[in-house]
Amino acid sequence: MTSLAGKSKAIHFFGGEDEYEAKRVARLFLEQEGLRDDPSFESVPGDGLNAAEAVAQIDRLREALQSGSLFGPRKVVLWREVHCLGTKGVGRDDKVAAALANLLEVLRGLRPEEVVLVIQAGAVDERRQFLRGLREMASLRLFVPLSADRNEDRALGEVAQRMRARNLPPTTELCERLLAASGGDRQRLDSQIEKLALYQADGLPMAADELGLLLGEGSEAVVWDLCDAVVGGSASEAWSELRNLLRQGESEVGILLALGQKVRLAALGLLLWEKGWVRLSGSGRFVKADVAPEGQAYFPKKKSGAPVSAWQLGMTVAAAKKRTARFWVHAILALSDANRQMLRGGEKQIGLELALLRLFQEKADRS
Repeated sequence: MTSLAGKSKAIHFFGGEDEYEAKRVARLFLEQEGLRDDPSFESVPGDGLNAAEAVAQIDRLREALQSGSLFGPRKVVLWREVHCLGTKGVGRDDKVAAALANLLEVLRGLRPEEVVLVIQAGAVDERRQFLRGLREMASLRLFVPLSADRNEDRALGEVAQRMRARNLPPTTELCERLLAASGGDRQRLDSQIEKLALYQADGLPMAADELGLLLGEGSEAVVWDLCDAVVGGSASEAWSELRNLLRQGESEVGILLALGQKVRLAALGLLLWEKGWVRLSGSGRFVKADVAPEGQAYFPKKKSGAPVSAWQLGMTVAAAKKRTARFWVHAILALSDANRQMLRGGEKQIGLELALLRLFQEKADRS
């Protein structure tokens, strides 16, 4: 008998759009409670490709739950990879719906001292009768992709937690880069963290370019590095990142738009810092920005609707302070002019390179 003995729930459900995470957490639950080692453990598939297969699997599950255990007073059943609870595929079939309704009646009669049922599923439709009924009697956890979380601080906190689980010290910068490189996909994120853990097991220091190669960062992360280099005034690094992006086939217009957003953030952040509505704390790679309520409305939101992270804003403003607000206004105008030239049919790569030259030339003229 495991630590589940005496608990009020006989059913433990793990599912949702992020099936990788649902499967991972369900596996951890089985291990932590010692359920896989229970002699009565039985696993029933739920991945039927058509209605007939799905109904047969539901019937098999019902029989497993009603048959009792030959090895003691309690039976443990895992219903794994369940794909008949959503709005697509076999989940829409009337025969499957009827089989689920019959199963629900059996589930209502389960007692935790006699049966423990663990359900690991994919996407679900919470409006369906089966899910509504399950909510009343089960411990239910639903997982959405990390990329869907509109609270960036919470998403970064999860990245940091996963790093600590692999004995890696998280930093704000590294968590940001991991989140960007993985695109919020937890399976890819875990793979990136595993690569970091193997690399640092040798005790090797890691430079920024080595980190980019190790993570296999997509073009979004490389554009981010280009923007950081421009705002930081590093011409050689900016040209190197630009060449990398163009070799990868990244759109010149896309690069220009991303750079324009970063420069606008630098200009806006610096102006509000001078006004006292943005305060910086920390130093080096750990600068964070606190925005006063009066300044919140001025800052753009990300695609997810979340505000710009305190670390990203802090690093941008700290770099922008090396030059004047007037410089950043001119930078916005230069990028806007390059965008107009591209829209009129001008040579895009040349227009982008000339815009960068103007930025660094103006810096040289003012230094």
